Amino acid sequence: MNIVNKKTTKDDTLLFAEESSLSLMETKKKPPKFKLLIVDDENEIHVMTRLVLSDYSYNGYTLEFLSAYSGEEAKQLVKDHPDAACMLLDVVMETNEAGLEVARFIREDEKNDKLRIILRTGQPGKAPEKNIILNYDINDYKEKTELTTQKLFTTITTALRSYIHLIDLEKKTREIADKNLKLNEEIARRIVAESNLTKYNRSLEKMIDNKSARLKTAILALKIKEKELQEAHKYAAVGDVSSINLGRLNDSGDRLKENLNLMDRYRADMTLLLEKYETLQNLITPHPNASNDLSGKAHDTLNDIARLKKNIALDEILTKYPEIIKDSTEGIEQISKAINDIQCFISIQDEPLRKADINSLLKEAVSEIKSAFSSKIGIQTDFADIPKLRVAEMNMKKAFREIIKNAFEAMPSKGIVSISTSCDDSAVTILISDIGYGIAPEYMNSVFRPYFSVHKPHGKGLGLSFARSAILSCNGTIQVTSTKNEGTNITIIFPVRPAEDN
Repeated sequence: MNIVNKKTTKDDTLLFAEESSLSLMETKKKPPKFKLLIVDDENEIHVMTRLVLSDYSYNGYTLEFLSAYSGEEAKQLVKDHPDAACMLLDVVMETNEAGLEVARFIREDEKNDKLRIILRTGQPGKAPEKNIILNYDINDYKEKTELTTQKLFTTITTALRSYIHLIDLEKKTREIADKNLKLNEEIARRIVAESNLTKYNRSLEKMIDNKSARLKTAILALKIKEKELQEAHKYAAVGDVSSINLGRLNDSGDRLKENLNLMDRYRADMTLLLEKYETLQNLITPHPNASNDLSGKAHDTLNDIARLKKNIALDEILTKYPEIIKDSTEGIEQISKAINDIQCFISIQDEPLRKADINSLLKEAVSEIKSAFSSKIGIQTDFADIPKLRVAEMNMKKAFREIIKNAFEAMPSKGIVSISTSCDDSAVTILISDIGYGIAPEYMNSVFRPYFSVHKPHGKGLGLSFARSAILSCNGTIQVTSTKNEGTNITIIFPVRPAEDN
């Protein structure tokens, strides 16, 4: 396109710095710069623009000029300099709408909404201002004939001021987003706390507002208790059988150890005997002429020794004997572990019941295990003022420890374990909750089964089974409710008898 000639006015006068001043400025530290993209297919426009704005300065910033002479070059320039502040964009270049395509490319393809686009054209008829402003996301529209030196200065300054505001706004938006993230985390923590508080409030409201519901609950709890007592009697019968056979298992283990020791001694004796025979043979064999002096019985003995060594495969016996003994010893260890497991359950009945502070037992259990898990797992406690209960103190603390450990293990990286106690006229309730993996419905009937484990493939699977047995032995009940991927609640209830309060 042709550049439009215009008369030179007072505003168009260009001022040049003196050579001595420029030399002095070059010795100083270079000031920061805004990138100004000049997009026009006429070289004279580039030269004129650089001359007019060569001494431009705003808020301590000067300009860095970058030139493109076609729409395609402009697109590449935008890609290479996404931090450019302003663009002087011609409309008609290689095509009548090349500049408009660049404007669309910047906003839609590059998603660059900070670059200030000043459209300037020498042929306004081909790019009417009203249509351009309405249909394209540009920031200013100028005809080349009206862009005097002063107006160009004003236009660039206005655009840069807008660019600075956008950059500040983006920075503040990031700061607000960071604050919102922290706020959301705090809100999440409070939601969890409020959720637990809501659960407690609902429980209290139900007990206060609906006595008939309490009565039904008590009847249902009584039926559950009756069923659990029947199961407890069944477990007790199993414990009795285990107790009767426990001595036999121990005796068998002792006899097996004695036999292994005897076998080992036989091996040593046999090895010594064979070594003596070997020595005897070595003394006789090197003297073939002396065989005439040996009796026929000696020859027979030597033949028997050779035949015996071949028949009994001495080398194989000496190699396998230690392996047999090692394998037998490991079997004994497995029997011993099984016996220890049985003893663990049988000993539940041996500890006497005495009054204990349930809240203190829970605190001690938490203190003993929390250091073994991630510090990102939080613990929320809400201990009410409850009476002391008659329980087997050591067994009960171990039971609490196993339940709380399971809650921690359900959340390997982070989460919250909630522990609370409450009391009414008839019972003390302990609630232990987590927001971990949860338990699938098909596994719910097996959670108290010995040696059953879902999330711990290498675990023993006796923790909850022991906890249940210990709680039942103290006349308590235990219930598990769980939703997969949401969490698990374990409710323990101990009856309060008037005699325990005296």
